[in-house]
Amino acid sequence: MYSTDRLNEDIDALVAQGAQAFTLGYSFLGREIRGVFKGSPDGAQILMQGAMHAREWATAQLCVELFARYSGSVGVWCIPMTNPDGAMLAQFGLDSVSDPSVRDRLYAINGYSDDFSLWKANCNAVDLNVNFNALWGTGVNNVFVPSPSDYVGEYPFSEIETRDLALFTCKIMPECTVSMHARGEVIYKGFGCRDPEPELAARVAESCGYQLLRSEGSAGGYKDWFVATAAKLGLTVEVGSSSTPYTELQDGMDALIARTEKILPILAAHYGGQI
Repeated sequence: MYSTDRLNEDIDALVAQGAQAFTLGYSFLGREIRGVFKGSPDGAQILMQGAMHAREWATAQLCVELFARYSGSVGVWCIPMTNPDGAMLAQFGLDSVSDPSVRDRLYAINGYSDDFSLWKANCNAVDLNVNFNALWGTGVNNVFVPSPSDYVGEYPFSEIETRDLALFTCKIMPECTVSMHARGEVIYKGFGCRDPEPELAARVAESCGYQLLRSEGSAGGYKDWFVATAAKLGLTVEVGSSSTPYTELQDGMDALIARTEKILPILAAHYGGQI
C-alpha cells in the first residue's frame, strides 16, 4: 500500500535531503496535493506526475523513487499523487471517505460493491484524465454519467484536481511533461496533428524498452491538453505488464524503477543542452 501518510513521510525525507516541497492544491475531499522540486528554477523545467488514476496508486511511489534518484541541474517538479482521494479509495475502500453522503454515492456508483481496487476516478466519480480541455468528450471510451472510470465530467476542468494541475503547468511553463500511468509497457506521445520532438520521445522509449505509440482515440487527457496547448513534448508512460494486477505493481517496484530510471536524466540532458 502507498497511502497519503506514507507519501508525506517520503516527501519530508526528500526535503531533508535538499528538495523543496510545495502544494499544488486540494482535492475534492480536501486532501492536500503535495509535490517536490529539485534543480534550478531558471531555464528549462520538467514536470512529472503520477497516480492520476486511483487504481494506479503505485505510480505515486514510482514517481518518488525516480525523483529521489535524479541529480541533474534542470528543474524537475514532481507531483506523485495527483488524485489522492481516488488513490486512498482504491486501496482502503470507503473507510477512506469520512462524508456519509459521499460514501453512499460512491457505493452506489460502484454497483453496491465494497471492492474499489479497480476504481479509476476521483471521489466525485470523474476520470481526471478525460477532464482536460483537449477535444473533451470525444474519446472512444468516454462515458457521460458518473462512473468508476472514463466519465468526462460535466464540462472540461470541472474537477478541482484538473484545474489546479493545469494552472500549475501554465505557471511553471515546463518544456516537457511526463505522466506515469499503468499498465502496458508502452509510451504514448503526440495529440492530433502535433508530434513534438519525436526523436527525443523515441530515445526515452528506447531507454525503457517500451513501445512508442501515437495517441489514437484519446481525448481530454493531461498529456493531450499539454501537447495541444503548449506544442511541446508530453509523454504518457504506461508501466508494468498488461497482465500484472494493479495491486501487485508495488511488488515489482524495483523492476519498474530499473525500466524507467533513465527518463529524467535523458530529458534533463536534452533540455540542459548536454545532448
